[in-house]
Amino acid sequence: MIKNKKTWMAVFLILGLLYQRVYSRGSNLSERWAFNIEIGNWQPHSLNDEPRFDTFGAAGATPFMGLGFSIPALKDLTMKLSLGFWSLRDLDEVVNIHTLVIHPLMLDFKYWLVPDALLSAYVSYGGGIFWGAENETLPFGEKLHTSQHGWGINLGAGFDVAFSAHMGLGMNFQYHYVIFKYPLGGVEDFSGPKINAGLIIYLGH
Repeated sequence: MIKNKKTWMAVFLILGLLYQRVYSRGSNLSERWAFNIEIGNWQPHSLNDEPRFDTFGAAGATPFMGLGFSIPALKDLTMKLSLGFWSLRDLDEVVNIHTLVIHPLMLDFKYWLVPDALLSAYVSYGGGIFWGAENETLPFGEKLHTSQHGWGINLGAGFDVAFSAHMGLGMNFQYHYVIFKYPLGGVEDFSGPKINAGLIIYLGH
């Protein structure tokens, strides 16, 4: 029992020293430039409802992967520019489209609810262009590559944890409202929720 108390005291002491170190060196995340590496899961509703697609089956979706760059904008407001990658693969057995890829280019604004703490929460909103491409298998083994763009609006919330002056971790939940003018992989609506986790590299001080 005494050993457990000492262990907990040591844990709280380390956390306290870490918090003091980060906070004393400027932990207001709304004032920090940052580079983000993210991975997560995006689930467009229309694909889940479409029998020939299955985001968790043979025609499975790859994880959503993204890179982002954040810069301070106004007080408690950060601007984030990000580029992502998401795809459905191995569709040969269920549809003639064997690969579907989407690259979102998004501009979001993060409004910090608690900007000056070790764990900082925020809400986000923005939008962007979603570039989609499909590779189609034609008769006689021929391949056809077509691409187009759609537009999207993003709403979300999340939190970042700065565990040192230059490194941190983040968790983000967003809802993408995405519409293509023409069908992509048989559907036009790619709206759905996305959850991301990622590494944050703080630039400068």
